[in-house]
Amino acid sequence: MENILEETRFIMKKYNIKANKNLGQNFLIDDNVIDRILEGARLSETDRIIEVGPGIGTLTREMGKVAENVVAIEIDKTLIPILKET
Repeated sequence: MENILEETRFIMKKYNIKANKNLGQNFLIDDNVIDRILEGARLSETDRIIEVGPGIGTLTREMGKVAENVVAIEIDKTLIPILKET
């Protein structure tokens, strides 16, 4: 896993985005938190996941490395191009 904080800063600067507090957005920037989430989820290659509010896709990408399928649902249309890239 790359350094999530640096990657998130790069993507936010590249796309000139900020977390939309009206939507309750917070972007994961701590590798340890992501690791704990993945450990707690105990994913397997047969899992099919629906993620609501993937943001820029940080956790989505990591889940996709293990699970059979990850479907991400994002209501902030400004994040869709970023999700397609990441």
